Amino acid sequence: MKYLSPIKYLTIFFFLFLSNKVFSQFLEPGIGFGVLSYSGDLKRGYSLSSSTMGLEVFQRLNLSQHISVKGGIKRGSIKGNEKILDALSKRRGYSFKSKLTEFSTKIEYNFLDYFDETGKKIFTPYLFFGIGANMLKNVEKNNIKVSGKNELNLILPFGLGFKYLYKNRFSFALEFEIKNTLTDQIDALENNETLVKNFQYGNPKNNDFYYFTGFKISYILYTIPCPQNSAPSNNIY
Repeated sequence: MKYLSPIKYLTIFFFLFLSNKVFSQFLEPGIGFGVLSYSGDLKRGYSLSSSTMGLEVFQRLNLSQHISVKGGIKRGSIKGNEKILDALSKRRGYSFKSKLTEFSTKIEYNFLDYFDETGKKIFTPYLFFGIGANMLKNVEKNNIKVSGKNELNLILPFGLGFKYLYKNRFSFALEFEIKNTLTDQIDALENNETLVKNFQYGNPKNNDFYYFTGFKISYILYTIPCPQNSAPSNNIY
């Protein structure tokens, strides 16, 4: 629990920063939902097997037609079990489940002139990358409930998506996001756990990954600042 306070403080500071009057000309708050899935020692590569639901709240700052900065918080869980068809995996029969809290900051690049003043460009594919952290708590191991500790991990998120602008106010997006966790401990496999003939459980040289595939909706706040010299005067003379 010692990591809860820093996460709360950083999250509050980030959203206050983005909500500052200086940056309030083109804000875009939104929500997203989708599925979280994992790959690592138990499951190699991307698939939707053993996936779980995930929710996201985010704030996007549109700097130009092509560049945006987005900060967000995700909540959900990650789970996995043995799906690899080899003798060692069949022998292990391992499974896990962890609760997930994640926050991140990402830069998005729109390929087309999104927010085009002519209104002709109402969609665009985009790429994004960034940095973040997650807090995982292992709650189930081999189908047995456990009381794991909260662990904070650095992540490198990146991915691609497709946006559609509706009536210049609502933005709908489909997004696929990959998270490099920079650790081999997401699946709670201990590197020193062994089986018959001293086979090692996990491979500490391979990082675990997890993915978010989802749908997002946001509302664009347009604010045109009034020049200081043109502000109406309260002086009756």
